[in-house]
Amino acid sequence: MKYNITKLLWLLQRISAVLIFFLLNMHIKRVHYVELGQPILYAGVALRLKDVMTLALDSSILFLGLFHGLNGVRMVALDYDFLKKHDRLISWLLIIVGAAFFVLGVKGLWAFLIDIRL
Repeated sequence: MKYNITKLLWLLQRISAVLIFFLLNMHIKRVHYVELGQPILYAGVALRLKDVMTLALDSSILFLGLFHGLNGVRMVALDYDFLKKHDRLISWLLIIVGAAFFVLGVKGLWAFLIDIRL
């Protein structure tokens, strides 16, 4: 069972890398090349963050980036023999950290569209 989870996480690590590449490309084209030569103002950013597609794109990048990074930290940590016995603890700690950062990030992104109070 543990071996299958490790193989699945390895595969998801590669898939998330490819998805991040394409989503960042979309983000850069959508956000940074739309209004070339215009100054970046708070009002413009707030207006752009009222678009649900932009929020979905940025939230997806946030989720995939957190998964990819924290799964990489997990893989590196478990390469050390003295940490392998703490596999479940390390995994749960990273899940909790990832979930907390995702909630905070989404709260910051979606605050322009809806009022989120946590």
